[in-house]
Amino acid sequence: MAVAASPSLTLPPSAQRATPKPRGRTPPRDVVSWTSAIARPAREGDLPATAAALSAMLSSPAAPAPNDVTLLTVISACAGAPSSPLARPLALSLHALAIKLFPGHLLLCTCLARFYLASRLPHHALQLFGFMPVRSVVTYNTMITGLMRNGLVAAARQVFDGMPDPDKVSWTALIDGCVKNGRHDEAICCFHAMLLDGVEPDYVTLVAAISACAEVGALGLGMWAHRFVTRQRLEGNIRITNSLMDMYARCGQVEFARQVFDSMRKRTVVSWNSMIVGFAANGRCTDAIEHFEAMRRKGFKPDAVTFTGVLTACSHAGLTDEGLRYYDAMRVEHGIAARMEHYGCVVNLLGRAGRLEEALSVVVTMPMRPNEVVLGALLAGCRMHGDVDMAEQLMQYLVEQDPGGDSNYVLLSNIYAAVGKWEGAGKVRSLMKSRGVKKRPGRSAVEINGDVHEFVCGDQSHPQAAEVFDMLGLLSHEMAGREAVSYE
Repeated sequence: MAVAASPSLTLPPSAQRATPKPRGRTPPRDVVSWTSAIARPAREGDLPATAAALSAMLSSPAAPAPNDVTLLTVISACAGAPSSPLARPLALSLHALAIKLFPGHLLLCTCLARFYLASRLPHHALQLFGFMPVRSVVTYNTMITGLMRNGLVAAARQVFDGMPDPDKVSWTALIDGCVKNGRHDEAICCFHAMLLDGVEPDYVTLVAAISACAEVGALGLGMWAHRFVTRQRLEGNIRITNSLMDMYARCGQVEFARQVFDSMRKRTVVSWNSMIVGFAANGRCTDAIEHFEAMRRKGFKPDAVTFTGVLTACSHAGLTDEGLRYYDAMRVEHGIAARMEHYGCVVNLLGRAGRLEEALSVVVTMPMRPNEVVLGALLAGCRMHGDVDMAEQLMQYLVEQDPGGDSNYVLLSNIYAAVGKWEGAGKVRSLMKSRGVKKRPGRSAVEINGDVHEFVCGDQSHPQAAEVFDMLGLLSHEMAGREAVSYE
């Protein structure tokens, strides 16, 4: 194990207070009785009382030495309360005692690894894992899940690759961890590998895989997952159907999302939100508002996400006054405090309508410091309506908020260019250069036969780059010809 053994166990001072002995009862004498007394507060999540009971056992001359179950009970309590100031010193002391009494004990090592991972000490867990003479599937799965939660994707993948026979839980932990760490392409590759390995996914795996499809726009794989859900008769699982709706909406197939929604026997607020936000993101603003009103008629209480969706719909549709009424209703009728995203929607709503002074007033009176999204929405309104003076003022705040962000510099440059102030546009470009800010190249992705191909502007690393550029040249030639014909 990772921690060197000590000749005797030294508990933290706060754990050394003895538990009061109940009157009229004989103190526990055998190890089972002592362990039961320790387990009672452990089950209730009372770590100080658990530590005190262990301290009483160790300090009693008549008490036996703790067995492996005793140590497992206390270490599990530490893992269940990793934020407690008592957890870390207590677990370290127990680690030392475990080396002395039960070297290489599988369950104790696995439980200690779980504690270290929950306590944001992943390297301690990895060191312990490396010294374990025997590992179980549970040990591997504990490590993969914990390392993913600590953001160590490569380490988790290395542990997974070392497994003799990964099971469904192992694959799910790997795929879900990739999704939660933003490695969506890797998640899809792992899902493919899982299927090729003959491991059948469960609903947790499917939710993770469908989420990855939504992020990268892998509609084909998402539809395959939908067919699998139908074959396995999992349509009644609300988490799966909510994920399918989100995936279809984000892949631009909002009608498929509506079909899933209409087929649901039971819906939650998340189900309604998926449709409202999906319609709003796809420009189906009337449908978004209609579903919002239908949601209220059905007795569902809108939450903060619901109002983000309906405010976005109003903004895209140019329904300024209606959007402001929904914003007021959110705060007054429903008692929902406005979040950053709501302020962003309102500023966007007013900016699109040309009510820039009102939008600026919202920004100035916000209870929190506006982020680059809120200020960027106002800057976009300035561009739309040619307000150069306000745009220049906003750029000072934007540079403070996001000094390395290229989009706002480009937007201000475009504002200058739109009103013919080429000198101002040139100064912005020079400022970007002097501050080392570079315009990030655009990216696009397309799915072909279940594989997602990503392209970056000017990139020729794709294995079929020559064919791609030949086709682009042909399309450009055809479009130029048609344009010439239209002019004639």
